[in-house]
Amino acid sequence: MKHDPFNENKLNIRPEHLWNAHSMIQQGVMVMIMGMIYSLVRVMVFSSPGRYAGLEHWLEQLHALFQLNTLPADILLGAAGGFLLAFVLFLLDAGVALVRRKNITLWLHRSDYILPENKLQRKWALTITLVGSAVEELMFRGFIFLAILPLWNTWIWSALLLSAVFSLLHAAVQGFWSTIWIFIASLLLCFFVICGKSIYFIFLLHAMLNISNLFILPHVLKRRTS
Repeated sequence: MKHDPFNENKLNIRPEHLWNAHSMIQQGVMVMIMGMIYSLVRVMVFSSPGRYAGLEHWLEQLHALFQLNTLPADILLGAAGGFLLAFVLFLLDAGVALVRRKNITLWLHRSDYILPENKLQRKWALTITLVGSAVEELMFRGFIFLAILPLWNTWIWSALLLSAVFSLLHAAVQGFWSTIWIFIASLLLCFFVICGKSIYFIFLLHAMLNISNLFILPHVLKRRTS
């Protein structure tokens, strides 16, 4: 099976480029940046009460994401929702292959060049997926999305802008259609924030979506085509 049948790997990405300690260092840097921003905002808000109303509101919304009263349900529903979303996007992807009259087997395997190939890479991939899902959700759906929400009268414009940026950041590694599915998934995650879902639900959904795409669905496809 050719790993890049539709020539989507423009940067010649290989699994060892993605699943290694350097990726974890990147996650750590982002956590440090968010920590500094959060600390600065807290200092500004608590040193001058009432002066920074917008920052106070942002801080309240951010804290609300960490609600614990629905934690068990959020964990179960988030994980189940992530797997379900992965399956739905998988079916949509297969539908694109049919409409475009592509070989479905090749089409569904077109991003295999990013899959971990050995035990060490799989360990790194699982670790980076779990940590990265949490970091990305806190940064994008927490820090950034909540910050730009007041710019418009409706949340959808903020969600569209954020999702466009979020999906384009993945475009260099994955192809056009995968970027479209990431955009759709990001919109749904923004919607769940608006619905009052906790960061734990959103993180588990994101994590299970990635785990399904990296481990579960490729394994099923391999068994079906072997």
